Amino acid sequence: MEKENLNTEDARPIFCKIIYGEDVKLHLRIPPAFMKHLPQEMPNRATLTGPSGGHWGVTVSTDENGTYLQKGWKEFIKENNLGDNEFLMFRYDGNMQFYVKIFNKSGVKREAAPVSVSSYSNGKRARGRPWKRSIGSKGLHKQQLHGSEEHPGQSSRIRKTVNPFASKSPHFMTSLIKYNVEKNFILRIPRSFSNAANFTPSKKKVVLRDSAGKGWDVICLHDKGGHCLSGGWGPFVHYNKLKLGDVCIFELVSIDEMQVHVL
Repeated sequence: MEKENLNTEDARPIFCKIIYGEDVKLHLRIPPAFMKHLPQEMPNRATLTGPSGGHWGVTVSTDENGTYLQKGWKEFIKENNLGDNEFLMFRYDGNMQFYVKIFNKSGVKREAAPVSVSSYSNGKRARGRPWKRSIGSKGLHKQQLHGSEEHPGQSSRIRKTVNPFASKSPHFMTSLIKYNVEKNFILRIPRSFSNAANFTPSKKKVVLRDSAGKGWDVICLHDKGGHCLSGGWGPFVHYNKLKLGDVCIFELVSIDEMQVHVL
């Protein structure tokens, strides 16, 4: 098992996913903004290393909706006993190799129990949840002013989780749910963020910037529930191929302008 390294200067790129819904249990979509770290000529296979040190080979496929980890992913899910609301952090070590850290719903990092060689089959860890230990408050991020308040209908999976993002500017993190990415295309903004950004209780226009720096004019409405992104948010979702379960961080970079980071 890899020795734990909490060095904040580790420059190896990471992305994060929350296990939620059936789609992510069948295949895992690599965030579009992360693709710049991968080879231009995409190999058709990748290797995942779990907390136990076991390895899982997965196929990589690309279609018009993005790039996915496919065959072998279900086995990784099953043999690591992953369930809804658990949080995965993928660190890219180069050559299509990813080290995966697993955190449960309360933000506690999993650690593998010692296993013998006979506990492995084809390089995979035997089933059964590994041991756990707390990584302490430095590794946890409560979704408040520099996070995200929970909204009606939104899972407690973002109440407390690991946040690899650091900024002195007001920002909030949210895991996209159904009404964020389908039909209504509305995204609620935490009151703490609205207060920090000095949003007035009225309708206004804000600018969202994607990973490529492209700006999107979006209408920000205000009602008894607070502020929410509405008109213009749907096209931003479609263009950036955002999906249910994607984790986004909205960072205030200037007056009425936010940079959107997709983890």
